[in-house]
Amino acid sequence: MLNFFFGFSGRIRRSSYFFGALAAMCLWTVLCISVIATIAVANGAHVDSTTSSLIINDDVEIDGARWMIPVFAVLGLFGLWASLALTIKRWHDVGMSGWFALLTLPPFANFMMFVLLCLLPGTVGANDYGPDPRGRNTGPAQAALA
Repeated sequence: MLNFFFGFSGRIRRSSYFFGALAAMCLWTVLCISVIATIAVANGAHVDSTTSSLIINDDVEIDGARWMIPVFAVLGLFGLWASLALTIKRWHDVGMSGWFALLTLPPFANFMMFVLLCLLPGTVGANDYGPDPRGRNTGPAQAALA
């Protein structure tokens, strides 16, 4: 599982890329919300048992900002690393260099690249980056058709 999110070698299918990116985004969102809620509760906020709402009184000052930035920086780096690892392996499946993953870094272009990588089929059979993740092989019968 760690190699799936943090390794840069090999290939992954379109569905694995989509669901891996979705899982990473959901996990990152839950972690960020947890950090924010922990800081708020540690500074005097409380949960209203009738409405299940987080109540922050007017006199509560959130002073977790001094360590909130490093925590979010570390979470962001893990998220970026996982995103790049998934994207590089997806580019490998298409038969392209992992350097194309840098195209996903600019804002707005990342969504277009995500959709493109979800739609592009991978190369059939093994390529320079590893075996076909779908297990398809270009045997003699398929090679004659090509």
